[in-house]
Amino acid sequence: MYNVIPQRLSIFITIFIVILWNVLVDYYGGSLSLFLLLLLLAVGLASLRFKFKIHDDHLVYQILLFNKSIIKKEIYPDQINQLKFVRVGWSKKAAIIKVNKGINIRLAMLETPKAYEHLIEFAEKRDITIFKTKDYLILERMK
Repeated sequence: MYNVIPQRLSIFITIFIVILWNVLVDYYGGSLSLFLLLLLLAVGLASLRFKFKIHDDHLVYQILLFNKSIIKKEIYPDQINQLKFVRVGWSKKAAIIKVNKGINIRLAMLETPKAYEHLIEFAEKRDITIFKTKDYLILERMK
């Protein structure tokens, strides 16, 4: 099982909390209960975790809140259109699982870099289309 470290999520949560705080303080004033409510919301959003697991016959993507699974998506090879491997930032790899129906899954900054190799092996065994961008190929040659 691999941990997915969402790059953008922490920035969006911080911006959301700051904007929400400013709006609520303008309407209701700066009360202690309002501050505690926003603090509780921030702790809840900060406890979101993302997991990704590669099984022999399918992939599993989970979103956890306080280590309880709130969304679990099993993806079988016939549901996948393409695996796209891209570069994120200066030197990080990412993969996008493009599915037939539903929302594509973005796997940016998997905790173990070998996870991308395992994902490529999974795709090659099941004849899933693999697309690597030029930037991703540069990262592969560098390592």
